[in-house]
Amino acid sequence: MFGLFKWANAHKERLATLSLILGFVVDIITFRNIDLSLSQIILGVHLAIVAGTILILAIPSKEKKTFFSGVRAWLPVLQQYSMGNLFSAFLVLYSASGSIMANWPFLALVAVAILGNEGIKLQKYRLPFQTTLFFLNLLLYTALAVPIAANHIGVTTFVLSVVVASIVFIAFVRLGRIISPMAFKKHWRLIRVGWVSVSVCLFALYFTNVIPPIPLSVKMAHVYHSVELTDGTYTVVREVREPWWYLANLTGETLHLVPGQSAYILTSVFAPANFAENVVHHWQFYDEINKKWKTQNTIHFPIVGGRQGGYRGFSLTQNPSPGKWRISIETVRGQVIGRTYLSVERVLTPPETELYTL
Repeated sequence: MFGLFKWANAHKERLATLSLILGFVVDIITFRNIDLSLSQIILGVHLAIVAGTILILAIPSKEKKTFFSGVRAWLPVLQQYSMGNLFSAFLVLYSASGSIMANWPFLALVAVAILGNEGIKLQKYRLPFQTTLFFLNLLLYTALAVPIAANHIGVTTFVLSVVVASIVFIAFVRLGRIISPMAFKKHWRLIRVGWVSVSVCLFALYFTNVIPPIPLSVKMAHVYHSVELTDGTYTVVREVREPWWYLANLTGETLHLVPGQSAYILTSVFAPANFAENVVHHWQFYDEINKKWKTQNTIHFPIVGGRQGGYRGFSLTQNPSPGKWRISIETVRGQVIGRTYLSVERVLTPPETELYTL
């Protein structure tokens, strides 16, 4: 046991990296199965741990060995574990709300922050980089918490998220100037650059509709030959497929339609309780000649939060042209909540279909 403790003490930096990975993996697993209220509590605790460890580690260390110095030496391991939890949780939450193809720049930003957390080893840049990562996580947190508290998502709630995160960050820096005045005053310019850069970057990503519209997420999106709603129950007509098809379907669905037949999509969009929002089904056809997507149809309808499986709604496009289609589920502002792809093939003989109740 003593030998194991001695080895761990000699490899604290390596253990810090392993704790980052461990925290990342733990949240990748757990955050897919817990509700948003519990998620906010867990994320808040990890944010507090990261903030506390940054402040303590900024205090100049003394050569004299004390109990505090012994505990302090292990704080980077705890900090990296919480940082790993935060980044993985936000990747899970934000990737669930949106489309990878539409939101990859934002997800790439989070991935770069994770890699940079391990790559920056120079002590003179360590505090500014840690405070920048802390503010990024803080802003991602408020961008989740503020819309839930307001029961609405939009420009106002996003701007308010940035304001709240900035107020908390300023209070954090002022506390740092009290606890470790030398370190925070010395690095204040770089800390401020990181704070402003993250804010500007997130504003740019938001107003170009790259940031996913968290806390909304698509639970289900499938295309059918027809959809009917009767007393809260949806009855769909779907093509008969082999069971293995649903596992192998990675590039979208195919509908075999006779001339004049319409294509339907049924979606389920999750939102927190008391949350009210309008969503859009955005039907687009791929123009093979000009190599671009062209809008063919847009349908707006309201959703109400609280249903665990999400609020269901459907739309249709009459007599769609044969070829590639994509249907984006979006906010009114154009933020992509989810997206599905469809191939339409015209046939003279109707395919085998079946009725299915949802």
